Amino acid sequence: MTQHAFHGGAFFDAVGVGFDHLDRNEDVVSADVLDAWYDPAPNVLESLARHLPWLVKTSPPTHGEGLIEAICQARGVRSSQVLVGSGTSSLMYLAFPKIVRPGGKAVLFDPMYGEYPHILGQVMGLETVWHRLDIERSFAPDERTLAEQCSKADLIVIVQPNSPTGNDQRRSVEIAMDHAPAHARIWVDETYVDFTGAGRTLEPKVVSDSRLIVAKSMSKFYALSGVRVGYLVADETLVQELQVWSPPWSVGLIAQVAAVEALRASDYYEQMAQETARLREELSKALASVPGVRRVFDSVANFLLLELVDPVVESAVLRCRQHQVFVRDCASLSPRFDAKYLRVAVKDERSNARIVDALTEALGA
Repeated sequence: MTQHAFHGGAFFDAVGVGFDHLDRNEDVVSADVLDAWYDPAPNVLESLARHLPWLVKTSPPTHGEGLIEAICQARGVRSSQVLVGSGTSSLMYLAFPKIVRPGGKAVLFDPMYGEYPHILGQVMGLETVWHRLDIERSFAPDERTLAEQCSKADLIVIVQPNSPTGNDQRRSVEIAMDHAPAHARIWVDETYVDFTGAGRTLEPKVVSDSRLIVAKSMSKFYALSGVRVGYLVADETLVQELQVWSPPWSVGLIAQVAAVEALRASDYYEQMAQETARLREELSKALASVPGVRRVFDSVANFLLLELVDPVVESAVLRCRQHQVFVRDCASLSPRFDAKYLRVAVKDERSNARIVDALTEALGA
């Protein structure tokens, strides 16, 4: 068993994991992780800057009571349905051992965010049933096969939109909800759903379907990756059971304040979602014209998946790093991804141009 799942973040080799050269971040294009290209909303930064000394030295509300109330107001859910934590990865490590018994069967998607197969397969040792999204149909599900797999599952995990593909998986969610047995849990990770437009979340459906668990990261869309905050919305009985195992102060004070202020700034973030869509389409067109890129897959999120003509991803990634441009080799995200698939995050216009230039040079003869 590997100790940890593999993630991006190689750009910290340039900045320094000891944080001695944080000023170098201005020269680095960190497109190997999916952090927002924009800053948090102005009211977030203003509040943190004004009260920073006090926020750093002060203990937060023990169980994030104010944060939970802000979530309820923004999402139209009840406080008894919400559990907060330091990001969705933290919440999955808390929740999965409690909602799936040893010997249970989990349906996972190929490809998908690597932390899920790691914790469920390697850490917990569950039987994992893989649903292979069809590459030639832009990673659409095989509906008949998925329905059969879901009908025998104890847990179904869907990232909506999917990572690393960036495509909409609403149809997969519908199939899971139509065919999963009554005892099963359907975990929908909505880390990137807000990039697809307002009102796309499944949170309100938790009231009518006790099988559904919606996991929400505030890292990417709200530009809060560095403070680590997320939450899940689920059946009240399940949330009550999980709260027993949730430690006090699971979300730091800076994170709680930042998240509350971010939830109050919906207009700002809707503008950023629209701008991200524009930047994504421009970047997609530019990358598609790079010699050596076979295709750029359609995406509704803040990243793009590329297939190269030749199996040279590893060398291309290394050559991009010479230009301080970091992109993600996708080999660890699917056994079907040979050395032809890489993923890039959507950044600002200047950084996107650097990504295109670096890949053009890296894939050149």
